[in-house]
Amino acid sequence: MSLSALDKIKAIEEEAAQKIEALKQEAKTEIVKKLADAKAVVAALEKEYEELTGKTVTGAKAARVRLSPDQIAALEAKVESIIKNAKDGISMGDVVEKAGASPSAVRKAVKSLKGIKTTGSKATTLYHAK
Repeated sequence: MSLSALDKIKAIEEEAAQKIEALKQEAKTEIVKKLADAKAVVAALEKEYEELTGKTVTGAKAARVRLSPDQIAALEAKVESIIKNAKDGISMGDVVEKAGASPSAVRKAVKSLKGIKTTGSKATTLYHAK
């Protein structure tokens, strides 16, 4: 028994519909993968921006990072060596820049150090090792 022309048309339409559905599913999968890759790139750029500016892309302050006791000890040692290596004294801004930590963490580290003296006041304060 041979198929009629109408049956052949229906068979071709059904096969085409299945192929189209498979291609749509494949396209969805590709788009989801591209979106995931793009989101990862955006997240990395936002993190880089936050590290650079201390604020999120929307302008909100970055979340405070708490230092562990080991990180605090390392920061104190680094700040102490920075101040000791500055022969004519060093400003807090320069200490913060060289230490690479937040100003509040560096201020706290300087306060905890023994043998540090200051000269000047407010904006002209210089830190010296005794």
